[in-house]
Amino acid sequence: MSYLTVKHLQHWLYSIHDPKGSFCYLVVGNAKALLYDAGYGIASLQETIATITDKPVEVVLGHGHVDHANGAYQFNEVWLHEADFDLFHEHTSTEWRKNITEEQDEKPKSFQPEAYINAIAPKLKKLTVGQIFDLGGLHVEVVNMAGHTPGSMGLLAKEHRVLLNSDAASDHVWMHLPGSSTISQYISMLKRVLTLGFDTFYTGHSNRARPKAEMDKYIQVARNATIEKAAPYEAFNGLIYQEDGVAIVFNQDTLQ
Repeated sequence: MSYLTVKHLQHWLYSIHDPKGSFCYLVVGNAKALLYDAGYGIASLQETIATITDKPVEVVLGHGHVDHANGAYQFNEVWLHEADFDLFHEHTSTEWRKNITEEQDEKPKSFQPEAYINAIAPKLKKLTVGQIFDLGGLHVEVVNMAGHTPGSMGLLAKEHRVLLNSDAASDHVWMHLPGSSTISQYISMLKRVLTLGFDTFYTGHSNRARPKAEMDKYIQVARNATIEKAAPYEAFNGLIYQEDGVAIVFNQDTLQ
């Protein structure tokens, strides 16, 4: 069984599951393909993509966190919004990779810890809001979804009315990390995104197709979050508020 698991979601869209918990997405047009996010990089994304398509591949990172960006070293160059460049360099550093190699989880037999730790970062290309990738019969537009991180960007597959958003909006969103926006700014971002032309969206830690209306629930939960209603959240000293199957993690600084 392969370490990375591929699922064919739509005729043009595949998810690639990293067993450490994140999902990448491969968008396939008539001329080119686009990989959105790169996981932890424990196993070869190149080999996995080759089982799906032989078309040239653009790589776009939804944001700079380790669980979505670390596999970028497997490519010569990747697109990322400049606001997350510093975050990317921190999360793909030898220190972070060393920590990953020491985690007691199953890794593929082909995994080489030293090569992984010392892998060279790719060239970062500046992703811009409104930028369009023409994949041949399929156009993907970059959407500003800053909030979870300053450089969080979604991708809108225009012909298919599908939005990919990594960790920018989900039913368990972290808004308590260095660089996270305030909750009010997060709500404003979601309201703006809801005006865009999509019917379905996919997130970075589940490949379940979600209806657009689910974002309304995210807004409602964010509005209702208060310190009094929240419980302690161990990771990075946050507070978690949960309602109707949706959770938002925040702290006193971001609850504005």
